[in-house]
Amino acid sequence: MSRRVQAVAPARNRRRVAAPEPTPNPRATSRRPLVSLITLPLAAVALLTLFEFANWGKISPGVSALGTNVGGLSTEEAVDRLQPGVQQLLDRPLDISANETGQVWHTTARDLGLRLDPGELAQAAFQVGRDGDPLGRLGDQLEALSRGRAISVDSTTDVAALDNALNTMAAQVNRAPVDAHLALAKDGSVQSSQAQPGLAVDVAASREQLTSALGGSNESVNLVIASVPPAISDDQLQAARDQLDHLLGPNADALTVTFNDQSWRLEHADAIKLVTLAGGAKPGDPAVVNLDDKALATWAAKLAKDIDQPVQDARFAFNGGNLKVLSPSKQGRTVDQPALVKAVHDALLSGTTSVPLPVATVDPQVSSDDPASLGITELIDRGSTSFAGSIPEKKHNIQLAAQKLNGYVVPPGATFSFNQAVGPTTIDAGFQWGFGITSGDDGPRTVPSVAGGICQVATTLFQPVFWSGYQLEERYWHLYWIPAYTSRGVVGLDVTVDSDSGIDFKWTNTTSTYILIQSDSDDSNVYFGLYGKKPPWKVQVDDAVITNRTPPDPKPLAQEEPTLPWGRSLVVETARDGFDAEVVRHVIPSDGSKQRDLDLKSTYQPARTVTLVGSAGKPAGASLDNALAQALDALKPKPTPAPEASQAAPVGTPASAPTAAAPAAPAPAATSAPAANRGATPTAVARNQPAAQPTPKPQATTKSAPNGIAPTPTPTH
Repeated sequence: MSRRVQAVAPARNRRRVAAPEPTPNPRATSRRPLVSLITLPLAAVALLTLFEFANWGKISPGVSALGTNVGGLSTEEAVDRLQPGVQQLLDRPLDISANETGQVWHTTARDLGLRLDPGELAQAAFQVGRDGDPLGRLGDQLEALSRGRAISVDSTTDVAALDNALNTMAAQVNRAPVDAHLALAKDGSVQSSQAQPGLAVDVAASREQLTSALGGSNESVNLVIASVPPAISDDQLQAARDQLDHLLGPNADALTVTFNDQSWRLEHADAIKLVTLAGGAKPGDPAVVNLDDKALATWAAKLAKDIDQPVQDARFAFNGGNLKVLSPSKQGRTVDQPALVKAVHDALLSGTTSVPLPVATVDPQVSSDDPASLGITELIDRGSTSFAGSIPEKKHNIQLAAQKLNGYVVPPGATFSFNQAVGPTTIDAGFQWGFGITSGDDGPRTVPSVAGGICQVATTLFQPVFWSGYQLEERYWHLYWIPAYTSRGVVGLDVTVDSDSGIDFKWTNTTSTYILIQSDSDDSNVYFGLYGKKPPWKVQVDDAVITNRTPPDPKPLAQEEPTLPWGRSLVVETARDGFDAEVVRHVIPSDGSKQRDLDLKSTYQPARTVTLVGSAGKPAGASLDNALAQALDALKPKPTPAPEASQAAPVGTPASAPTAAAPAAPAPAATSAPAANRGATPTAVARNQPAAQPTPKPQATTKSAPNGIAPTPTPTH
């Protein structure tokens, strides 16, 4: 015996499903009613009639429902007999399992909403043999008697109740997926968690499973549960997670940069500053570890300070036919910082723990290995100027700058830069406070300046370079003319420099031989000589042409100077004409090639006699006006004897330009007042090209010194 239970509409929409039409008896289907009845023996007809009447109002014999025989019973009797089976079916225990979580719910078909009416079963059983024509009905009854007939019935299920039960279970099973997580804290700690898939009960599929099981013999049913993947998977973050572990993990090895027998470690604290994390917050967007190359460049620059070594050209002293090495040449080396940044960047991301330091070497242009090969064998030209009467600070600056240039060698084809060769002209470099010339609305002025006096060094070197015929690249002149700079009777051959303002003196060695610059100084003079091989040309210099003479303001001027101590005064300018000077130099090659002409023009402004009067530390009640008046009284002209014939003005010197004696040097005195920085201000640049016309370039600069620096004024220039 078998039975079939089917789920149908909810209880509120119950419908009764009739038992299926009985299958026709094969033996019966071979006989047709009218013909068969005529031919049947009357005894058979009588027997069948009696059978029909015997079961009238009762269920046909052989009919069963839910495994219970109800044949021969009335529908009321069948209901009573079926009632226990129906209750047993509805109350049969049923286990519902969630295999993915191990959860089990113990319930019954009744609790899940199954509804089964024994009256419906009894009525379905009664209908067997009750439908169709008489012979068909009789055939169904006889077939049930001979073979048995199990009623196929439909159960009714309360879908709302079943879904409510399923949803209650789903709420206990469902689990949202957990996205993979990766974050980098400010302290460098890595926060990471793995992705976890979620769970979701498929209520519709689970309902079908349960509906099928409610009318069967199964004692357990598995919920249909689907796995829900996370939006951000482990794979999306894994590469970045591995990189962070290499970089910052507890077992991370510090990256080491090596060079020869030296090594430097990129420590954990340094690595933290370099690492950032991006991406990984959206599905399909992988996390990316980034390195701050700017911070890495700062680290590389710091490391480079331990390795970088400037190339050092050899310096020599000319001592007759030989050269004495003053300082040997040294190969320079420089860390290739961009290459280091890239190498460390790549190594950090790949987990490499050692990187060789990329170092580039620079060979010196002037080697000390073979001095004789330089071909420095003779004097080319020399020059000197006097600083007699200057106070010690100016003497110190001149002697220091000259010393920094001594032994310097200019290779063939190289351009000499005065500022580069001398180096920083600062207090830290050993220079002292002096004076420099600056421009202003009222004309040029002399102001306190660090390294005041080095313009005289530049001028003294410029003059033998000029007379030797070397190519001039950059030259600036002073704002007013200084008679002490007259060279070989020619005015207009001076140079001013100021590295702070980018004002330089440059010239190029256009020969195929090396040129040695040799300098010296004593208590009153500075000397420069050029040694090598005399160039293959002849130099002719025309007399200076003086035009546009402008007389100075003859009235002396006394000015307050806060950097000078009270009671001190210093004459820093002397009244002189202003004028334009033009000097033309001809360089005539010995091989007959085209000569080079340099038209050197200078414009000097008139200068007046100026005395600076110190006001630092002025006593209470003291009069600055009286001090200025006393300084002016000291400037009143005094009769002087006529100059001897040997003191006649040199060729090209303006007749009205006096040759002033250097002022007496006051004793140094400490002061904390601020002072203006050196601002020797040129007005033009001349470049050594044929028929070159220098273009005036007015400049002006005045800088204040930090409080606490005590400048000691010195005579200007």
